[in-house]
Amino acid sequence: NSQYKISNKKKLHDGFFKLHEINFTHKKHDGNWSSELKREIFSGAHVATVLPYDPIKKRILLLKQFRPGLLKRKQDPVVIEIVGGVIDKDETPAEAAKRECVEETGCVVNKLIDIYSYYPAPGSSESYYHLFLAEIDAFEGERILGLENENEDLLVNSYDVQEVKSLLKEKKIINGVTLLALQWFFLEY
Repeated sequence: NSQYKISNKKKLHDGFFKLHEINFTHKKHDGNWSSELKREIFSGAHVATVLPYDPIKKRILLLKQFRPGLLKRKQDPVVIEIVGGVIDKDETPAEAAKRECVEETGCVVNKLIDIYSYYPAPGSSESYYHLFLAEIDAFEGERILGLENENEDLLVNSYDVQEVKSLLKEKKIINGVTLLALQWFFLEY
C-alpha cells in the first residue's frame, strides 16, 4: 500500500472479541515515512444501530442495559442506549437493523431511514457502525426484553421527545452511539 506498510501482525486473544498486535509504518503528511509503530487493535464488530421513533405519538424508545466497560469508572454500569447488534453473516445492515429492533423493543419497523455509517474508535478498533432511524408504533411505559440465548436483559422505555431532551441536558445519556443518534435526531429530523 502506498500509505502504510504492515511488518508484523499477531493474534493476542481469540475470544468473544479478537485482539491483534500490529507493527506498521505509515506515510506522514510531509511525505516522509513514520518510525515503526506497535499497536493493539480490537477486532470490534460490524454493527447495526437503530433509533426507534414513533412520528405520530412523538415517542423515542431507549434501552437500559448492563455494560461492563463502565466498571472501572465506578459508575452505574446500567446505560441508556439505542438498539444495536452485530450484523449476522449474509445479512445486510438494514435487515439486521429491522431484526434487532423487533428483538430488543418488540416493535416492527414501519419505515427504516439510513442515517450514516462510521467508525466509532478507529484508533483502537476495527468496529464499523451503521445508524438507522426506525419509524415504529411505540408502546407506553416500559417492558423487559432480550434474547435468552444471548443472556440479554433489556429494560425498554418509551419516552416523550421532551423527556429525551431532558435526559441529554441532565447528562444521563453517556453512550457515544446514542449521543450521535440523538444529536442527529434533534438537529436534522
